[in-house]
Amino acid sequence: MRQLPLPRRDFLKSLTAWGVFSSGLSLRATVRGSRVAVVGAGMAGLAAVDRLSRAGVETVLIEARDRIGGRVWTAASGVDLGASWIHGPVGNPLVALADAVGARRVPFQWNRYGFYRDGNVLPASEAREIDRTFERLHRHALREGRRAGDGARLSTAIASFRRELPASQRELLGHIVNSYWTHEFAADPERLSLGWFDEGASLRGTDQLLPSGYAGLFEALLDADEIHLSRPVRTIRHGSGGVVLETDSGNLAADAAIITVPLGVLKRGAPVFDPPLGGGHALAIQRLGMGTLNKIYLRFPRVAWPKNLHAFGRIDRSRLWAEWVNFVPISGQPVLMGFNGGRLAERLERQSDASILASAMDALRGTFGRSFPSPIEAYITRWHSDPWARGSYSSLAPGSTPRDRRNLAAPVHSRLILAGEAGSVESPATVHGAYRGGVGAADYLLTTLS
Repeated sequence: MRQLPLPRRDFLKSLTAWGVFSSGLSLRATVRGSRVAVVGAGMAGLAAVDRLSRAGVETVLIEARDRIGGRVWTAASGVDLGASWIHGPVGNPLVALADAVGARRVPFQWNRYGFYRDGNVLPASEAREIDRTFERLHRHALREGRRAGDGARLSTAIASFRRELPASQRELLGHIVNSYWTHEFAADPERLSLGWFDEGASLRGTDQLLPSGYAGLFEALLDADEIHLSRPVRTIRHGSGGVVLETDSGNLAADAAIITVPLGVLKRGAPVFDPPLGGGHALAIQRLGMGTLNKIYLRFPRVAWPKNLHAFGRIDRSRLWAEWVNFVPISGQPVLMGFNGGRLAERLERQSDASILASAMDALRGTFGRSFPSPIEAYITRWHSDPWARGSYSSLAPGSTPRDRRNLAAPVHSRLILAGEAGSVESPATVHGAYRGGVGAADYLLTTLS
């Protein structure tokens, strides 16, 4: 969520993989007469369809949901229940999509962030100390990670850092870890690799939000020749002669296929591959982590919080609703968006909407007073239990490395390839990573089908 200027392992810059780049492949030599199936209508699948369609390839798009977008879900104007940010506009392909449809992009200023504790604004000196403590923690984790094996957990570095802190600063450490890491990676530190937690490379520029919603970007992409919604693919039979997709309402055949099913669904064994995925693909699916970041969108009859803040954090031992985004500077609307991540988010999903809403309002009233108004509209997400997502986005779990991402995005064979954010080495867990993955997979098939 938060774009941080984190140090990266230098050699990551030299890693390339199918699914993480937009190649310079000439599309003048089109592959007419070929039919490619794309499974999954998230950003990776839609990008693949667009690339193939512009090359003259017949495309068929199959999606289990009754809508396109996948983990990009604009439920109403400006209400993004999945991806929200364009992370770094410099060199980001999503900027061109936004500009093509005239979508307004608003810079999101992380430095306009306030801290609250026990209903009071944290003094500026204490707020600065939070950032300094995180910077020290991050450097400590990097040092520990260089000495650790691939199976080490980020939580071990946090524990050793905590022992070095004076007692007066330990109270804030839990909030720092929750906000800066659990929310960032959608996973608790014990589920993150110590050696690789800072994977990827940040794009330059200030993060941006889309006041009208992320799904508007899809209008810049070409549609498939055939679109099948509410049609889960149960089995993918594949070989050198092409692919057959088995669904509850009949089979679909194609010369080749791009599979953009989220990692969380693949980890549950769906769809079934016949023959089964082997080698690096199966190990990558097993090793990589899939985290959860859930949101609540609340629209109020009036603004009852500081209008100028872009976001604020609540320092509270429960860790519930520890961060909120203020949409007044973004869209002018009296809307707040709150987060929970990792196991806390997964546990909260089991509660009713009324209970989740009540906990969010308790958090806000504990911060701004009991007179804080009740919302007039609410949206709640449950990405972990969503059968077509099984989580929000991927991460490197203990025991996994960037090589697993490369292996996941490598072609299964000349007629089958997987794509999506989980296969991106440079831009994992991002929409632009998913977009580049879809384009890279399409480019690969354009070379093999020609």
